[in-house]
Amino acid sequence: AGPSPFGECLPDVDPPLVPPLGMFSRMLTLGVVGAFSKLVVSGVNRATCSNYDTLLHHMTERERPQGLITVSNHSSTFDDPGVLSYLIPWWYFATEPRHEGVRWTMCTREICAASPAVHKFFTAGKTVPVNRGGGLHQRSLLVMSDRLAKGDWLHLFPEGRVSKNANELGRLKWGLGKMVCDVVKRGGPNPTVLPFWHSGMEHVKKYGRWGFSVLNHVHVTVGEPVELADLAARCSRCDTEKKREKLYAAIAARVEAAMRETREKNLAERDET
Repeated sequence: AGPSPFGECLPDVDPPLVPPLGMFSRMLTLGVVGAFSKLVVSGVNRATCSNYDTLLHHMTERERPQGLITVSNHSSTFDDPGVLSYLIPWWYFATEPRHEGVRWTMCTREICAASPAVHKFFTAGKTVPVNRGGGLHQRSLLVMSDRLAKGDWLHLFPEGRVSKNANELGRLKWGLGKMVCDVVKRGGPNPTVLPFWHSGMEHVKKYGRWGFSVLNHVHVTVGEPVELADLAARCSRCDTEKKREKLYAAIAARVEAAMRETREKNLAERDET
């Protein structure tokens, strides 16, 4: 069967990945949204980033089919596209037809599949809908694992929600661990999991409010890749659902620890930038 119709998010049917008008609409969407987001985050506000070369290397120079999962905190409804557009260089946006390497991401169906037109827009921006509370086996997660196994980049907010308290990190969802194992089961190399932490977006786009604020400072700290080889090696050896869930939780816990370490660096750096 083909992908689900635009405007729907069926848990047992693949989401559409190609927008109407194909790459033309994708480039138009990425270009307009990217330009506006860069203006908001680093034009009318000030943005800084530490350890950026690590992110740039894994974003643009990794050997495919090495997949990349970036994970970050979620303090504003504008974190993506805002922070992600700030971090992606213009030349990488412009060369998307050649490498198709700009990030994929996911959002709740109530937002990005609210109507057929909205769904088409988000698909053009490389965003797929997921069913909140839909479980670990819904097709959107499996399709994104397949993209990772082929060497694509996926950005996740692994808490699965926007935090109402700045610089707070809740328990990470197990879906992150399952996606790592799904990539391994599909025969792909272990994906690189790279955390970063940002602060200041909670002022740029305040929770529950329309519009943007100006003259704020957004600071991003890129961490180091999380070492998961020992856990990923166990993915194919878990023979019961209980063992698999325990492994997914262990992967999520290790990534969570790395995110907390990156958060502490970010908060210490803010006063120096």
